[in-house]
Formats: sequence, C-alpha cells, structure tokens
Amino acid sequence: MYHGVPRQARLQPLDCAAFERQIVFLKRNCTFVHAEQYALSRGSLGQPAVLLTFDDGFRNNAEVAAPILRRHNVPAVFFVASRHCVPGRYLWFTYLRMLEAFFPGSAVRLNGKSISLKGADRERGIQEVTRQLLKLKPHPRAAYDAIESQLPALESFVNAEILADEGQGMLPEQIRDLAQDPLFTVGAHTVDHPRLTRCEPDEVAYQLALNKAWLESVTGKVCDQFAYPEADFDGSVLELSRRLGFQQAFGTERISIADDQFAIRRIGVYSRSLAPLGVKLWCGHWLPVIAIHKLRGFARDPMAALENGNASGA
Repeated sequence: MYHGVPRQARLQPLDCAAFERQIVFLKRNCTFVHAEQYALSRGSLGQPAVLLTFDDGFRNNAEVAAPILRRHNVPAVFFVASRHCVPGRYLWFTYLRMLEAFFPGSAVRLNGKSISLKGADRERGIQEVTRQLLKLKPHPRAAYDAIESQLPALESFVNAEILADEGQGMLPEQIRDLAQDPLFTVGAHTVDHPRLTRCEPDEVAYQLALNKAWLESVTGKVCDQFAYPEADFDGSVLELSRRLGFQQAFGTERISIADDQFAIRRIGVYSRSLAPLGVKLWCGHWLPVIAIHKLRGFARDPMAALENGNASGA
C-alpha cells in the first residue's frame, strides 16, 4: 500500500526516485498481480504474489507513479477519494500536514480557541487542531466547514508547485486515462476520506455510493474495488460495501475484522529504504522481532541478501 509519490518529498520520505528503486526491487523479487487475480494468487516462497495499491488519488499518482509503473509493466490499483479531484479542494489530512509543515504563523484560532503552533508547540498544536476537527458533528462535513471558514486558506501559505506535487487530487481526465490502461484499476475510497465509524449511517452510505457512482461516470467502467480510509470501519460498513456491489474491500495490517474478501490486509510502505520493504515483502507484518537477526546482511545490501537466499531463510 502506497499513498502519494511526489517528485520531491517534502512531507514524506518517499519521492519518485526512491519509488522507482522499490519497483525495480519488487519486480525482481515478486510476481505482480491484478486486482481480479488477488483471491487466487498466492505466489511461492521464491516469488511472493503482490498486489500494488495506492490510496487517496493524489495527482502525483497519475503524473509520477503511473509513468514509472508503465515503464516497468507493473499493474496497480488506484483508490480515489473524489473530493480533491475538484481544483481548489483538499482532503482534511492534507490540509493538516501542510499546516504543520508550511504555515508561518505562531497560532491559529479554531472553535473560539487560540492554538499555539510556535516552535516546540507545533506538533502538539496540530494534534489539538486534529482533535477539535474530528469531534465536530456531523462528521466530516463540520470539519471541512471549520477548515474553510476558520483556518487560513492553504493557498495563502503553500506555493502552487508544492500543492500540485503533494496536495492536489487527480483530474477526471487523469482518472479516465488510468482506467483505460489494462495495467491499472480504479477503485473507490469515499468522497471526503472521513473516519467512517464517526459518520452517521446515512453519511456512510453517501460517502461510498456517491464516490462509486462518480468514478463509474468518469471512467465508463464498473467500480468494484474499495479501500476503507485509514482502515476505519466496522461490520456495518463492511456489509454496506458488499451490498453496493464491491467485489473486494481493503484495509491495512491493523484491522481486526476477519474477512478474506471485504477486510483484506495490506502492508503499508512508508520508507525510502529497501531494507524494511524487503522484510515486509518476505515476512509480512507479523514477522517476530526475534527473527530479524536472521536477515543476515539485509540492512547492508537487501537485494543481495534476497538473491543469496538469506531472507527466505528467515
């Protein structure tokens, strides 16, 4: 599971060069599969089967990640939240990340309270802004209303280059282009990327159904793949995804619901290094800490370690 793949990584460790190194590494050591092959593709010890997925639908997925994947003939699924596909609109967590990284002021005012972002207070202040936004009801509409009416506009403190590279969602024509490529699948990821368990039932239905319908209108294809934002869902959300006609629904390694079709675990990639990627590829999230010492030479040269069989020996 990937998210954004920017040209320059300002808000995350992964940039386009590191991403391409990881794709080369994965292609050498695994077998890539398409979404519809996932249920039956188990791979082997020598060649694990990997379904590559991207959450959120950032524009850099179309402009940076997709060309790299095409160059290496690697399939992938792109789960798209539709809110930020409208120019000038952003996902709530994108706003908060950029507020923390780029806002030059020392405080913001939210819900009648001044929240310090000065120096060492900044991280704690962003946590408080997040807490305040997420407690507003109805979720997520009230949080977006508060961002738009009470907090500084993103364009007032982040330049256009950074917004294009790390903040904006795909344009409809970019989504359509991905869907028309046999390498790629476009999946749903809700309208606004909310915490689904904080939403009222009608809002959950709106978030899933409208996002699915919009993607189908843009691509001209049935949208039957879904990823729960932040893997935040419960049994009722799972059943709704089934009723809406999704064939598979994906979470992360943190989910507790057991369902091979509608609670599929994914392993997130959050580092530019090949070493943790290799560990996750071969051993998965459940690798016991005691086994790490068996990955002889992995940190020094992960690709050579795999080729020499050290990782499989773990």
